[in-house]
Amino acid sequence: MRSSSPASGVTRRTAGPSRRHPLLSRILPTPDEVLQSYLTHDEVFILVDEPATSAFLLEASNEILIIVVIALVTGFAVGNGGGTIAAILGLMVIGAVTTTLVVRRLQAWYTRYALTDFRLIRSWGVIKRQLAWMPWSKVTDVLLVQNLAGRILGYATVRIESANEASGFKAVTDLRDPHRFHRVVTEMVQAKQGKTVPPWMKPDGPAGSGTGGGPGSGRGPRPPRHPDEAVTIPGLAPTPMSDDGGDPFGD
Repeated sequence: MRSSSPASGVTRRTAGPSRRHPLLSRILPTPDEVLQSYLTHDEVFILVDEPATSAFLLEASNEILIIVVIALVTGFAVGNGGGTIAAILGLMVIGAVTTTLVVRRLQAWYTRYALTDFRLIRSWGVIKRQLAWMPWSKVTDVLLVQNLAGRILGYATVRIESANEASGFKAVTDLRDPHRFHRVVTEMVQAKQGKTVPPWMKPDGPAGSGTGGGPGSGRGPRPPRHPDEAVTIPGLAPTPMSDDGGDPFGD
């Protein structure tokens, strides 16, 4: 079941009933079913992403080129009377390289990066499943890395650091929608840890919640001090400060 938040443009997903047979879901679950099994009873998905297919194809370009070359060489050898041995050797090499690519693709397909209302989750592994998660309160640094190929194909890596150096949640690699992922992470950290406003930007009024344009009614730089405004120093009488203009550092 999904619900959309128009304010932030984030699609929320909650765990719903699976349409697959329970036995099939237990023996061979999908990546989303594996991810949903890690949720608590009241935890809600905010955003789920996975490694981009374009990034996998780019990384596997060497293996794909090897398969094409071996296939051409094998076909040429067999066509020129190379016999069965050349065909068998070529098929064996192609099969080995293809199997490696299939395993790598399955590993990437079973990798999920999820943002919930409580934590960040990284789930990966086909046979040996692994899980790493980090609460929002532990996030200290976020780094977005996007090379030239990623800019062209639209993927990037987001590195998330925490106070725990041994955390398994570090590199969120080859995201399909990295900028949205980064924005949601920033919004969640901001919601959890709050903003830091410099003292000179804080409103003068005691309420501190006004939205008007006058002095002390909202955030922004404080207006210039009136020439006759007194400066109060603890332990001393208020002293009016004059402002005659000119160089403030002059004699």
